[in-house]
Amino acid sequence: MAPSTMFRPEMVAVKRSELRQNQSAVLKKAKGHKVLLISASAYEEEKLVLDRQYFDDLVSKLRAVVETLAITTNEPLFSGILAAANTLDEDIRLGKLHSFEEAFGED
Repeated sequence: MAPSTMFRPEMVAVKRSELRQNQSAVLKKAKGHKVLLISASAYEEEKLVLDRQYFDDLVSKLRAVVETLAITTNEPLFSGILAAANTLDEDIRLGKLHSFEEAFGED
């Protein structure tokens, strides 16, 4: 799913009474990036219903962002990564790098 779609869900407004009367049909609308906005009375909070795959994708992307922030805010770690990145081209040319299979594969 494209990032622009992922973080801009299509909201589909549904009244709670409609959900009760046509539960199966209404729940089928929560597919992909379409999110159901369930409204009841003025005194109750609105609820959201979303597709499990969409939710899992959001959580995965959020975890990736948090991990990236943790790396980039750890100055010694990030400096080391940047320093290693500067030597990659030369290390490849000199044959200092190995594939995953060469390093961890079974013979």
